[in-house]
Amino acid sequence: MMRWIKRVAPLFGALVLTACATTPAAKFYALNAKATGPAGAASDLALAVGPVDLPRYLDRPQIVTRSGDSRLVLEEFHRWGGSLDEEITRVLTERIGSRLQTRRVYSYPSRLAADLDYRVALELRTFDGVLGGEVRLTVAWSLIADRNGEVVTTRQSDYRVAAADAGYEAYVAAMGELLAELGDDIAEALASLPVNKGQ
Repeated sequence: MMRWIKRVAPLFGALVLTACATTPAAKFYALNAKATGPAGAASDLALAVGPVDLPRYLDRPQIVTRSGDSRLVLEEFHRWGGSLDEEITRVLTERIGSRLQTRRVYSYPSRLAADLDYRVALELRTFDGVLGGEVRLTVAWSLIADRNGEVVTTRQSDYRVAAADAGYEAYVAAMGELLAELGDDIAEALASLPVNKGQ
């Protein structure tokens, strides 16, 4: 028995090492919305973006894609660098601030800004798509006067874009494009509102 163990042990060790050597390394991604188009007039508004409510199937570290209308695909080796809701908040904060030409845009809740004019609350219904195909963002969002909690406006928006190729980088880039469109629409709605509404 001991002889058999001595013969098999090196083979077993070699198999374990081979298995470890062939395990793919995980890749991590961050959302990004490229600055495109002209900025609007500079704004004095102070606002916060959040909370961002996600459907449970998206609230995970793995990037989720679709295969057909109903099947979801979770990719273990393609993951978000941070939580998806925080990634979305970061991109929208940057985009809205760029379009309104203000640095007074914060994530919600924020310890940096106690005196806000408005808050943007978002509920994502769909934020996924097919690798190499259409990527979709369906979202309901509201602008809320921070001082008195009045809902100033509520909208439902649907955005779609085709990914440039079947890779994950193109898929994530397409998601960033959709967030850029959403950020532009939110900035446009905010641009027409007065400062310190609700005082």
